[in-house]
Amino acid sequence: MASFSDLAVIGRRLAEPPTGVGRYLECLLRHWASLDHPFRRIRVLAPAEPSLPAMLFKAPVELEIIPPKISPLFWENVQLPGRIGPDALVFAPYTLPWTRAGQGVVSNLGIYASRPQDFSLLSRLRTEPFFKHSAREARRVIANSTSTKNDVVEYLGADPARTDVVLLGADERLRPAALGESLPPTIAERYGLGDAPFFLLVGKLSKRRNVPLLIEAFAASGDLPQKLLLIGPDYLGLDPPAIAARNGVADRVLHHPHAPMDDLAHLYRAATAFVLPTEHEGFSLTIPEAMASGAPAIVFDHAALEGPVRDAAHVVDPTAQALSAALNRVAQDGAFHDRLRQAGLQAASAYRWQETARRTMEILNASR
Repeated sequence: MASFSDLAVIGRRLAEPPTGVGRYLECLLRHWASLDHPFRRIRVLAPAEPSLPAMLFKAPVELEIIPPKISPLFWENVQLPGRIGPDALVFAPYTLPWTRAGQGVVSNLGIYASRPQDFSLLSRLRTEPFFKHSAREARRVIANSTSTKNDVVEYLGADPARTDVVLLGADERLRPAALGESLPPTIAERYGLGDAPFFLLVGKLSKRRNVPLLIEAFAASGDLPQKLLLIGPDYLGLDPPAIAARNGVADRVLHHPHAPMDDLAHLYRAATAFVLPTEHEGFSLTIPEAMASGAPAIVFDHAALEGPVRDAAHVVDPTAQALSAALNRVAQDGAFHDRLRQAGLQAASAYRWQETARRTMEILNASR
């Protein structure tokens, strides 16, 4: 096996609004910059300037912008291979450049092949061959949960002996609210909350997250003073305001496509509860993030809900009635709310980006 002197990180997702995958790469790079590692340099290849602090890209981390010519697919598989160089091990989330897959490590943050109804045939045809090729040819596959490992083995054909589970971390900026601390007025105004308490969902509004069902359950929760704040891109065109209007809560449901982490930190710790009625995840980073901020978590049961987060979350049946009852209980039963809060804070301590970065670099080193 060749020994590579450089590490080339495919940073296409860093050039997009920093949601799940982009935040994953950002946190790894932050910690790699101060971590002992065997690589001469870490080259981050991106199609445009990332919306990240410039200080992140200092030796040994370097940024190289390669403007795309046609499409992301062309950029990754045609433009990049010649720019990576023969002396670099490649690291990327989900897919490696086709001709360099055998010289790389791929990280998988969750696949949804078990839910084909969530995606169009065209979308599956455009992604699944590349997912499979990378998972089968890569030197190692890194999965963010045991559930994801099982999926990449079953659906992508990855070798279980070459697939490692590395848990994700909760952002170090997250903390519970201090005594008497409230949501800053500028944040409350920015997201339309006013003085009202609120329930919070953070994440792409995908089918598996049952946003219409959540709004229905929220509408059935009675005269609670809370609003429902949804943070995440509505890429399917669900139109939460229209769903809220049909359920008679148009003035109580708020949707914003994105919030930066500095805002999310405030929103997490001010929320009455974090709600994620998902049926399938690779691993939801937002659950330990909410727990680290002192927000009780209300969730549906799903395979990736494992370890400390399962024990600390309020797991309910996947029905509007059960979800509505959970919203009421967490909002009105102070003792129950506090028990969930304390359990969540303890569970979140098991998820640290420093350990994620160390374990990931350990696998990259072994793959050189």
